[in-house]
Amino acid sequence: MPNVEHELVDALASCKNSRCVGYKQQPVKAIRTTAEYTYIDLGGDLPGVERSTIMFGFADLADAQCEHCGEPRLVSDQTRPIYPNISGQPQDALLAIGQDSERVRDLELANAKHEAEMAQMQVAMERMIIANERLMAQLEEPARRGPGRPRKETAGE
Repeated sequence: MPNVEHELVDALASCKNSRCVGYKQQPVKAIRTTAEYTYIDLGGDLPGVERSTIMFGFADLADAQCEHCGEPRLVSDQTRPIYPNISGQPQDALLAIGQDSERVRDLELANAKHEAEMAQMQVAMERMIIANERLMAQLEEPARRGPGRPRKETAGE
């Protein structure tokens, strides 16, 4: 059975989403839980601690959720490092890779919808042309036949 200790400490909390306003670390109160496993706990016969784990949790559960986006926040006792930009690439270049492919996919989808609409319009126009040709043929048909036979006169006229 590990030896577990809980301690109230000052820590730093931040949103998981690097594009959120809450990504900047803010000081909060946290509970540090340390679990120490001895050699004897793990089946050995030497005295002393074989390994230990440290976990942080929010002392106040209201701090656990990002106030800007509602996502769960991270808590740590370490300040997030800021590395110098040696490469000349923007720091969020990897995050933007997915957005480019999303934009291309959206454009391709819009193009496919537009092509489908154009195909439907072309079919409708062809049907209208065929209908117009039939109507024109019906209008021209009596003129080709001539005036027709004269009517029979009835006795009442």
